[in-house]
Amino acid sequence: MATFEGKPTMSIKALPGNFYEFTIEYTMNYTGLELIHGEFEDVLRLMEEDDGSDHLYGTVQPTTFRPARSPETRVFRFIRSAESLDTEWGGEEIYAAVGHRRNKPGEAFQVRNTEVHPLAV
Repeated sequence: MATFEGKPTMSIKALPGNFYEFTIEYTMNYTGLELIHGEFEDVLRLMEEDDGSDHLYGTVQPTTFRPARSPETRVFRFIRSAESLDTEWGGEEIYAAVGHRRNKPGEAFQVRNTEVHPLAV
């Protein structure tokens, strides 16, 4: 069964025009049979940690792929305006949730979160 190698990571870079780029990376280990016959799907959500319920900033729609190697690292990027991120006074606490699963009906996603990153916008 495919397994996460460690925690996904996220880096944040300020861009011109009051935008931010979020780069999320995660690595999966696959078995030999999964490399030959496996088709997988992943999805990412950029989130803001709140007391009670977290705020969704954006989603990368599910992507279907066949891994070429094991381990395999996948990289995704979100670009968001500072205005769209500013949901509370005193800054934001941003993290990404990564979901990965075998591309089969009814298969559940394995989900891992990045560390939470404070961001003053």
